[in-house]
Amino acid sequence: MLLLLFVVCSEAPAQNAGSAPAQELTFQEYLARVGRSNLSYLAERMNIDIAEAEVVAQKVLPDPELEFEAANETFSLGLGYSLELGNKRGARVKLARSMAEYERLSLEAYFQELRAESADLFLEAILQRELLGVKLDSYQYMRQLSTSDSLRYASGEITENDLRQSRLETSALLNDVYEQQAAYKSALAVLNQYMGLTADTLHLPVGTWDSLDRDFYLADLVKVGLENRIDLRASEKGIEVSTNEYRLTRAERRPDIGLSVSYERDWNGFLPPSRSVTGGVSIPLSFSNTNKAAIRAAKLRIEQSGIRKKDMTLQVQTEISQAWYSFEAEKKKVNQYKTGMLEESQKVLDGMVYRYRRGESSILDVLIAQRTHNDVRQQYLETMKGYAAALVELEKACGIWDVEF
Repeated sequence: MLLLLFVVCSEAPAQNAGSAPAQELTFQEYLARVGRSNLSYLAERMNIDIAEAEVVAQKVLPDPELEFEAANETFSLGLGYSLELGNKRGARVKLARSMAEYERLSLEAYFQELRAESADLFLEAILQRELLGVKLDSYQYMRQLSTSDSLRYASGEITENDLRQSRLETSALLNDVYEQQAAYKSALAVLNQYMGLTADTLHLPVGTWDSLDRDFYLADLVKVGLENRIDLRASEKGIEVSTNEYRLTRAERRPDIGLSVSYERDWNGFLPPSRSVTGGVSIPLSFSNTNKAAIRAAKLRIEQSGIRKKDMTLQVQTEISQAWYSFEAEKKKVNQYKTGMLEESQKVLDGMVYRYRRGESSILDVLIAQRTHNDVRQQYLETMKGYAAALVELEKACGIWDVEF
């Protein structure tokens, strides 16, 4: 029996145990690496280069056409060029530029979403680390109690069933530690993924959320959000894009004039010459331009973009309000725990262990008190994580960022 207890106790794992090497990682360094190396973000950044290349492509002038015709007696060589009217090229360039600016705003909005998501993953890693500490503490506490019970059983102070119960609980808590270690390392692996790294080297998050304490006023936040939200600015740029599309649609309805020059002569030598030079102009008869549906559709898209901007404005206000309500609720929950719940649960556990060692209570009473204490600690950590996550979400909704852990 004593040998079994020694085997169980000797298997206590270290919190940072694992085959992969580990390095410490601060929150600011983590976000910097995400911005430099996140593969999804790098792929989205290529949209900027694509849009800028499209601007250059729209500056290209139409190519001339070279024609050659030959018969038994004569041949002709001609050059044709299509002259665009209505400043089509300028309209295409303006539209491409506005699209490139829209892509830049979209990329910035994407990065804000990525930054908030990455911050939440960092918080999750901290939570898993702290939960591992809780479960390690619980295991160590029960292991010491089990060791004490072995001595008390040898001296006849407790029954064999009490000894078995404490050993079983110690083994169960050890399994919880192993499970929590896996959850912690999985969270670290996700951090590596967002930094564009493999899981060969795990990065341990450095920092806590204990120093987070913020006070906000909803009216001020709404004002800040309307000024700083990138997606709101993108919706305004969408109106500009629709306007440029409308102008391009009007320009493209102007006919293009075809200019041509040709030279013709026979194959019989240079003297006596038999040659001629002709020139021509072609003007298309654009009967399809009597249909105004394309212009009407372009006008409707401008109106649609304006409605979307108004909808986005309402959405921003709603998201800020919801995030603020959630933040305030999490803050009140944190204050509940800080008013003495943690200390009270610890006192209950210590008192129950004291009574158990004096023979005034059973081992089951101790286990119930310990599980209650562990639940309170775990709920506190999850509440702190929820508070920090609510802060991240609130600042993301307002388009600002000053979060540090």
